[in-house]
Parts: sequence; C-alpha cells; structure tokens
Amino acid sequence: MRGGLLAIDMKELDASSYGKVLGGGHVHGYSNGPGGGVYDVTEYGATPGSEDNKDAFVAAWRAACGSTAGNATLLVPEGTFAVGAVEFSGPCKSGDAPVVLIDGVLRPCTGGCRLSDDAWITFSALTNLLVTGAGTLDGQGGVEKNKPKTTVLTLATLELDGVANSTVRGLRFVDSRGFHVSVHRSSRVAAEGLHIHAPATSRNTDGIHVGFSSHVHITDSVIGTGDDCVSVGPGSTDVVVTGVACGPGHGISVGSLGREEGEAEVRGLVIRNCTVRGTTNGLRIKTWPGSPPGLASNITFEDITMANVANPIVIDQSYCPHDRCGDDADKPSLVQISDVTFRRIEGTSSSKVAVQLRCSQERPCIGVRLDGVNLRCGDQPCHTQFANVRGTPALEAPAPGLWVPVDQDGRPVPSDTE
Repeated sequence: MRGGLLAIDMKELDASSYGKVLGGGHVHGYSNGPGGGVYDVTEYGATPGSEDNKDAFVAAWRAACGSTAGNATLLVPEGTFAVGAVEFSGPCKSGDAPVVLIDGVLRPCTGGCRLSDDAWITFSALTNLLVTGAGTLDGQGGVEKNKPKTTVLTLATLELDGVANSTVRGLRFVDSRGFHVSVHRSSRVAAEGLHIHAPATSRNTDGIHVGFSSHVHITDSVIGTGDDCVSVGPGSTDVVVTGVACGPGHGISVGSLGREEGEAEVRGLVIRNCTVRGTTNGLRIKTWPGSPPGLASNITFEDITMANVANPIVIDQSYCPHDRCGDDADKPSLVQISDVTFRRIEGTSSSKVAVQLRCSQERPCIGVRLDGVNLRCGDQPCHTQFANVRGTPALEAPAPGLWVPVDQDGRPVPSDTE
C-alpha cells in the first residue's frame, strides 16, 4: 500500500453524462495565386516601430475583405508593429473571411493612441476565418503593472465576436492585460496549437475564455497565466477541451456563474486528456453566492493528470473573490449543478483536501460521479469535503484508510450528503 492516495471508483456509469460535441469543419488555406491575393499591411503604410499602425491595418483589411475573388490573405510580415484597438469586421464580399497570417510581433501602441476598455484586436461578424502564423501577440501587460490602477485597461488581447466556422491556430500570446483569447457569441470555433503565457501573479489573465458560444474546440495548447488556463462562462454549450497543458494559473474552470440575472445555461462540456501542473486549482466549477437561478449540466472531466496541484477537484458555490460579494456572501447560490463526472483523474495534490464538493444549500448538486480518481497527497491520506450533494458520490478506495472525509475545519466526519 502506498500512503497518501485518494482512490475513487464507480461501478456503474451513466452514458447520458457524456456530452456529444459536434465541431464545425474548418477548411482553410491562403494563396496569392489566381483567384486570391496577399494584402501585406506594409504595402498600406504599416511600419515596424512604436507608431500606431491601426489605419494601415484597417486599410489592408478592407481591401482583403472587399475582394470578390476569394482566397484573400491579410499578411502581417516579420517585424514588431504597434497598433491601437482595432476591429476587423465583416461580412466580406466573397462570403468568406480572408486568412489572417501573422508572422510578426504585435504590441499595443503607446502615447496618445486609443485602446478600448474591452478588446485590443477583434474579429466580428465573419464566417470561415482563419487567424494563424508564427507570430506573437504581446499585450504588454507586464509594462502596465507599474502604472496607477486607474490608468490600466483590462482588455482581451484577441476577441472573436459573432464568428462562425473559424479557427485560431499556432499563434503565441504573452502578457495580456486581460483575457488572452475570448470567444464570444460565436459558433463552431477551434483554438488549436496556441502558446499562451503570462506571469503567475497577473490577475484576470485567463488563457482562453468561452462565453455565449457553442461547438467550441480547444486543442493541443500550452497555457500558463495568472488566472484560469481555460474558463467556460455563461451561455456556453458543447465545448470540448483536449490536449491542454495548464500551469501556472488557476486550472481549468467552469464559471464563474450566477453573477448576472438571466444568464444562459452551461451544458455539454467535455474536458479530457489534459495535464495540470503547479496550479492553485485543478478542475473547478464556481458560482457566486446569492446568485439568481441558473443551470450547469452534463459536464465531464476525464483522463486528467495532476502534478503538485492545490485543490485538484472543486465545486464551489460560494465563490467570492476579493470579498466582492457584499450582502450576498451568506446567501445560497441558485445555480443548479447536475450530471457532473470526474473520471480517471490522477496525480499529486499539494493540499490535503483533494476533493471539495461544496454545493448550494438551496440547490444541492445532483448526479455528481467520481470514477477512477487516484490522487496522492504526499505521505498523508487525502481528504474530501462534501456539502449539499444529493445522493452519495461513489467513493471506493482500493484499501481502507486512503481517503478521509473532513469538515471545513479539517475534522473527520461522514460525508454531508442528502
């Protein structure tokens, strides 16, 4: 017997807990041959350096988007280009968006140029968009951290807003001032092979955030930030996350949910074949206390490897960062969480409490399944905390004494279930 092991198994699996996610087909290419054209931003006046190149970027985009031939490519060549907040919007004349090929480094402009308080680079109202290349989008968030708080903008580096059948592939994102990639009001979107990095101390720098979107695939990416590697927010359905290496950061999260009245449900999420290393949380679902009614259901985490992760498995329905809950802090969340499966989760926990299911007193969690969870907590037994979980999640250790249910003060108790 090896000490400090939490092993959780379940004999019967419910097939309905699997989310069947259908991704869109993404067929993209770029060409400057017959029927296509390359629109190089330097041919429209962009120059490497610190001067704002927004006007040149917009002029090149309008030419590419206005091409009737199709197969157009907007090219940002090698070099470091400064650009203010810019929106590349459609629809385009050929019906399909140009390929956007970024081989250079983009940085926010400085001085008197304009940056929005929402997103730095936005693609909106487009179909069949591909954003790719060997380049880097450098949000310069590290440069901003020493400025007074009132002058620092929290903005996403790249936002996809209202796009369909589109892909972001192969790019590098560093030091965002907010989310690195935001997928908003979009469908059939893929984020593939991205490298996203920010300091572990940088706040609100989620790697990829999905909200109000459907059929989103996030695959084969390396993400380390000061916040969630991947976060899935309200209104997200049929989202698949696979092959993500996460850390540092706050892990992979659903939420936070329930902050606004009338939030759309979260449904049909699959997070599989990922590694989480050195993060403050592992796999987490979080809702605000005192929240209005909402739903989060059919969520599967499977085949996840943890390494030195604090709080590997968490459902937290009293999520209140930085004490921002006010009078709602002691009120129950009204977000109903149901049909959640944690399957084949293994590795090491840096904290003694490896599994925390702290559900709402008013809306107990329904259908939480723990199957094949094998976590080590050093030489000590791993602990679990259950509160307001309807039914008893299957907890079957291969040998006695390898896991211990405890209360919030660390005292051994039977699991608090209904």
